[in-house]
Amino acid sequence: MAAEVKTTCPYCGVGCGVLATIDEAGAVSVKGDPEHPANFGRLCSKGSALAETIDLDGRLLYPEIAGERSDWDEALDLVARRFSETIAEHGPDAVAFYVSG
Repeated sequence: MAAEVKTTCPYCGVGCGVLATIDEAGAVSVKGDPEHPANFGRLCSKGSALAETIDLDGRLLYPEIAGERSDWDEALDLVARRFSETIAEHGPDAVAFYVSG
């Protein structure tokens, strides 16, 4: 028997309502929740593709440096050092972040 779960899209911060359905084989499908006031059943391309993003295959599950597994301290130190070097060489406007919700 398929189970339907009401949840929220994690992407942009609007908080669109999502209905996630898990079938007997464990496959997940998603659609917009028509009763949710943020999106009334509509989903953007990211929200519509949520079911494609829940698998761990092909995901980076630990830090890597130059294709080799690393620990978090070494990886974060490298990132901080490279940001500092870039800012020192090119100024504070050389670094920006794109963040969401």
